[in-house]
Amino acid sequence: MKGISVVIPTLHRSEFLQNTIKDLLIQDFVHPYEIIIVDQSTNFDSIIDDYARQYDNIKYYHITDFRGLPEARNFGWQCATYEYILYIDDDIQCDQTLLSEHFKYLQKEDIGVVAGGITEVHKENTDVKVGKFVSKTASPLAGFHKKGCFEVDHAKGANFSTKKEILKQVGGVDENLTKGAALYEETDFCLRVKKMGYKILFNSQAHLYHLAAATGGCRVEEIEKYLYSLVRNRSLIIERHIKGFNKMSSELYLLKLVLAYVWAYKKKSLLNIYHAARKEGKIAGKTSVKCTTYRDE
Repeated sequence: MKGISVVIPTLHRSEFLQNTIKDLLIQDFVHPYEIIIVDQSTNFDSIIDDYARQYDNIKYYHITDFRGLPEARNFGWQCATYEYILYIDDDIQCDQTLLSEHFKYLQKEDIGVVAGGITEVHKENTDVKVGKFVSKTASPLAGFHKKGCFEVDHAKGANFSTKKEILKQVGGVDENLTKGAALYEETDFCLRVKKMGYKILFNSQAHLYHLAAATGGCRVEEIEKYLYSLVRNRSLIIERHIKGFNKMSSELYLLKLVLAYVWAYKKKSLLNIYHAARKEGKIAGKTSVKCTTYRDE
């Protein structure tokens, strides 16, 4: 059915989520849409549940039997009524045209992903090439605060849309990337979509402000756990998507990143984490994409 299912994974951010929902409820959008909230917080959120009871187009799922951002994304699209899926973070602000700007380009058959504009409110908006994936270092660049409408290599997880049929074709979002902060899960998804022959289109008019809430979400505070997820997931990306000389240079660049952390934190033990995480990531990069079936159609 033609319309948009907005999927919002959330974790311990009720107040921010409430404001996000308010912005979504006043969208200037002529087609049907729904808001699917996948809440992995410890406690059931009665306030969000009240929204779902008040508005027919809000679905609230409090999940306690699994945890992870890729899992929440896969659960969300499998619950979706409409053919277009928009993923946004739970701590955003947007104007009334967010859905219509995504919808405008999702209707094109050759477009697999629409990468929306993102302005970081409390972080630096770096001046880099928008949505570029640098193969020689396996680095996904951001720059999504810039203006324009053009092809890119990847999207950022806080604001991107795709099609349910494409999610099925590529095997969903890879749950092998759920470790730690689930780094690069959206990058991997976009690279797989591109391999299928679809375009990734950046549309700055499909814009939102990312508030980057200080608490909640899937961030990892401990450097050991963060570095493990960074090395593991980046190694998966290298193994799966990088070939030839670029593969060697990407691995050297990753080691350089790790050595910078070792120097900054004065912890040689981080090198042991690097070796273990790299090994695990390379193995995971050779395996099939993991997407749990949460809902049968």
